[in-house]
Amino acid sequence: MRQKIISLSLDTYELASKKVNFSAWVRRKLLEEVERVSTWYAYECTHCKYMSNYQKSSVQGVMKVRDCHECGKTAMLHHEVIE
Repeated sequence: MRQKIISLSLDTYELASKKVNFSAWVRRKLLEEVERVSTWYAYECTHCKYMSNYQKSSVQGVMKVRDCHECGKTAMLHHEVIE
């Protein structure tokens, strides 16, 4: 993790000190401002060849491997889905 120092007024310091995990709260609030992505990715199971679609996560980015919905084995990133 990288650090970023912020300045707080007396009032905002009091509010921040009441948060259980102020840093996590700030990270969540910043991520709320990120534009939601509508990109979907297709995954193909290496075992049963079942194709499934997942939306790109703004937090995790693109995952190259998922669990297959059909058989539970490994599904690999196949391609981006154009909508």
